[in-house]
Amino acid sequence: MKERYYLDLSRVPVFIGKNGIMKKEFEKKFNSKIEVNSKSGEVVVDSDNAVSSFVLSNIISAINYGHSPEHAMNLEDENNVLDIIDIGSTVKNKEKLKSVIGRVIGKDGSTRKTIEEITKCYVSVKDHFVSVIGNFENTMLVHEALDMLIRGASHKSFYSYLERNKINPKNNLI
Repeated sequence: MKERYYLDLSRVPVFIGKNGIMKKEFEKKFNSKIEVNSKSGEVVVDSDNAVSSFVLSNIISAINYGHSPEHAMNLEDENNVLDIIDIGSTVKNKEKLKSVIGRVIGKDGSTRKTIEEITKCYVSVKDHFVSVIGNFENTMLVHEALDMLIRGASHKSFYSYLERNKINPKNNLI
């Protein structure tokens, strides 16, 4: 069964890896044949295993939204999920959108790093999207907390909410 995906051209080298090492690793791990068109960003995955194909599609998506291949590989664990939040669908004004994205990232990435430390999830911000990889409960917690921040909640309230509601399972990523 062949599936087609499209990577942003800036993410193609990340997916392929130096000397093709990541692509080869994906092919081996998921027993798939992968073809990448670096001019169009098209990725064709040929796999006989539907589960492997599904997991690989999530990994491709995570890489496309700014995660490293190493972080994206955590999606191989069935307890982990990828959540993508489109801030642009909520915040239409371009200036306000820049401000909200700045609040999510924080000075020198401080807010993003704190989210990762509290929830043990990986967070990436690309364009007007925030993507989160982690266990289901903490990923949904990050989603809810980011909704609060997007709507204008203070960082103090945001951090308090994360701390009060975090789940600490044994399979934390960070």
